[in-house]
Amino acid sequence: MLPGRLRYGVFLLAFVAACSPHGHEDYFGTVRPAHPPDEIWLNNSSEPEYLDPGKLSDSAGSSIVWNLFSGLAQPHPVDLQPMPDIARRWEVSDGGTRFTFHLRPSQWSDGVELTAEDFAWSWRRVLDPATGSKYSSMLYVLKNGAAVSQRALFIRGLPWELHADDTPARVADLFDEIAPIDRVQMTDWPEPGALVFLGGEDEQRPEFRDRAIDALDGHSIGGSRLAVRVADESLVGVRALDDLTLEARLEGPVPYFINLMTFYTFLPVPRHLLERLEKEGVNPELWTKPEHIITNGPYLLKDHHFRYFYYFEKNPLYWEEEKIRIARVRLFLVESYNTTLNLYRAGELDWIGRNSSLPSEFMSYLEPFEDFQRYPYGSVYFYWINTQAPPMDNPKLRRALSMAVDRQSIVDNVAQADQTPTADLVPPGLAGYEGLATPIFDPEGARAMLREAGYENGSDVPAITLIYNTSEGHRQIAEALQQMWKEHLGVEVTIENQEWKVYLKNQQMMNFQIARMGWIMDYADPYTYLELLSAHNGNNHSLWSSREYDDLLLSANTNPDPAKRLALFREAEEMLRDATPLLPIYIYTKSTVLKPYLKGYWGNYQDKHAWKWFWIDERWYEGVPEEPLPDPPPAHYPFT
Repeated sequence: MLPGRLRYGVFLLAFVAACSPHGHEDYFGTVRPAHPPDEIWLNNSSEPEYLDPGKLSDSAGSSIVWNLFSGLAQPHPVDLQPMPDIARRWEVSDGGTRFTFHLRPSQWSDGVELTAEDFAWSWRRVLDPATGSKYSSMLYVLKNGAAVSQRALFIRGLPWELHADDTPARVADLFDEIAPIDRVQMTDWPEPGALVFLGGEDEQRPEFRDRAIDALDGHSIGGSRLAVRVADESLVGVRALDDLTLEARLEGPVPYFINLMTFYTFLPVPRHLLERLEKEGVNPELWTKPEHIITNGPYLLKDHHFRYFYYFEKNPLYWEEEKIRIARVRLFLVESYNTTLNLYRAGELDWIGRNSSLPSEFMSYLEPFEDFQRYPYGSVYFYWINTQAPPMDNPKLRRALSMAVDRQSIVDNVAQADQTPTADLVPPGLAGYEGLATPIFDPEGARAMLREAGYENGSDVPAITLIYNTSEGHRQIAEALQQMWKEHLGVEVTIENQEWKVYLKNQQMMNFQIARMGWIMDYADPYTYLELLSAHNGNNHSLWSSREYDDLLLSANTNPDPAKRLALFREAEEMLRDATPLLPIYIYTKSTVLKPYLKGYWGNYQDKHAWKWFWIDERWYEGVPEEPLPDPPPAHYPFT
């Protein structure tokens, strides 16, 4: 049940919160914990879209899922370097294209043993188009992952040398007058053959597949009989060698592959639960409800009141349960930044949470307090542009709108948290990447570009609407853009706020012209940003795609020369700048407040904070201690 104290704070807000009897001049609000020392109260801001690791794509869900499930590796809480988790150790072979993970004995929260096959099945599930994972493209690093996800055709029995230079062209010739093809890729694993990626529109491809199979399966060429089928999960480069050994084979060397193992899309899902629910006639989509969910991470989901709170308890079967000092977590769902700050001040929250921000108008007031923190954050604030929705289908209009944004003014006068203004998607310096350094404000160039777009002045531009998810900060930035476009271009833009789940649904359905978004790097490499605009990325909400762009990314990720790889990425980003399928505003910093008694929190570039590291300094129940207790982060976990 929600504490009465919190209910009171939600409704009476600011001036009630200001009346804390346990405050201190060096801190913002009360400094005495309002709960037992084995419990914490946090805010998640919004309801997540999913708690299913395979379907998840939003930060509201990731903050929960990282605490419910454990993967092969976990990020160190300070530098985010991968450390062993369910995998005790791993080996790399075959020139960086084969990884062998050795798992520690562990259990699901219902006592069922966790095996390597649970990981293999979960990864194949993400690649299955029926799952609808927005992050399926992240698993394209696996051998034949893209082919399975895109339902390419697999052809065996070719009479030619498979790796001869002319073999892909000869395979393509087989499809003349049968079906258009996009590309041909040869494979040796798990059996030799050719993978044919069909062309045409999405809705045409099922017919093309059927036609090609009917025409070519069993067809004899040079005495060799062809076998043609849709690429299935048996071709994916992941398999369990035994219960505690998992093998992953990659398309090519991927320098950040172990970093991917700390990302939620690679977490295991309890196959036995989904299959049991289906047998019992229960919709398997409901498996993440508190009454059904089975997890393998530090915490268990015990209760959920929609748009109110989540309640978690420590998992007694977690493999290092004895190290966890917080037994219970209450996670509230307060969207308003001002309300969140007032609840924090009253002691109803120990930390405002990963998905909430400080009200910009109070930033300078909060900075002097001891419980204020700010650190760099690897995330870009931007706006999607629906490139198929008139008038936003005009790339020069999109470019004009971007050039007319005074990003420095937004940072200085609206966001006010020392962010870095940027007109580029990829932050400079990431893994040695040299950014484009596109000018962040060019009103004269914007007006010239508007004329090139075919508009003499902004009053000629048809109606444009910008949507954003409900929050004071997003509203203020949207209003600033609205004013800038009116002032510098004469373009009228309507702005509209929407509740988070409604907003995500409209974004998914492409029911918008311009929509706010932020992208947190999933790993420390430019590809984590650039892949967002690839044609088959489920998070690409621009409807912009380019074969040339995708080919550049593919060439970059198969190039063994690090300098050439980054140069290809830069060439790809130049294409994005010219096409403007999205409109970057700034690179985040993270500004937050957390109670001085809450320990085990260390700022990092992804703002990842596992609850299992948190603990309470109990001296604060008696008053303000003279000296803080040491709070060193854990040592990097070694292989075992």
